[in-house]
Amino acid sequence: MKATLQLALDFLELSRALQMAREAAAGGVQWIEAGTPLIKSEGLNSIRALRREFPKHYIIADLKTLDAGRTEFEAAAKAGANCATVCSTDSDSTIME
Repeated sequence: MKATLQLALDFLELSRALQMAREAAAGGVQWIEAGTPLIKSEGLNSIRALRREFPKHYIIADLKTLDAGRTEFEAAAKAGANCATVCSTDSDSTIME
């Protein structure tokens, strides 16, 4: 089984995150994670920017959702994320949503 390389972009500045993502993608990273600090600082625009620049990569939104799972995941998907994270201490109902 071939390994999948994932990069977590836990930066506050989108420009810094994009530069790191470019370098990592050139080195073979397949999955690019918009980290929680990046999403809190730059919003869903960080996901949109990653999707524009890396249309063939798998984009993860590290939302760590606690409630309103469907709403937050739909927003991330519309911004270009392939998947999003939920907080591990969350209720089963949010996870199932």
